[in-house]
Amino acid sequence: MNKIIIIAVAAVAILAVAGGAAFYFLGGSKDEAMIEGEAATGEGGGAVGLVDLDPPIYHALNPDFVIAFQNPRNVRFVKASIEVMVRDDKVIDDLKLHMPAVRDAVIMLFSTKTEDDLIMQEGKEKFRAEILQVIRDTLESLTGAPGVEAVYFSNFVMQ
Repeated sequence: MNKIIIIAVAAVAILAVAGGAAFYFLGGSKDEAMIEGEAATGEGGGAVGLVDLDPPIYHALNPDFVIAFQNPRNVRFVKASIEVMVRDDKVIDDLKLHMPAVRDAVIMLFSTKTEDDLIMQEGKEKFRAEILQVIRDTLESLTGAPGVEAVYFSNFVMQ
């Protein structure tokens, strides 16, 4: 009987410690949108600390990108749906205004890739970072501000 009580008390203590640790590491106010200053700017060397951010706004770069890879043995295609994340409606307006230049920059970047570059997850992640940079560079040259914070593939098919 004493063993059962000791085991029960130990189990309750372990659950209490685990719950407290989970609350400490995962808790906090859900109303605050806080991230590291470096991640907020999307650039290295940013200010260390926390900053308040506006909620994200997602915008699709329509239509989808369809690119052919030339290969001596066969022709392969990639179809990608790309969405960007911004935090200001003005950036969406800038994207819409300069969409031909943005799409051209992304297509030119696609043309530098081979199917081997994009077949593995690491290649896709690297490519996504390159797309972000080329979009930011294009918008900065046309509007004076990069505006786009992140790029996401909502669809990526190679055949």
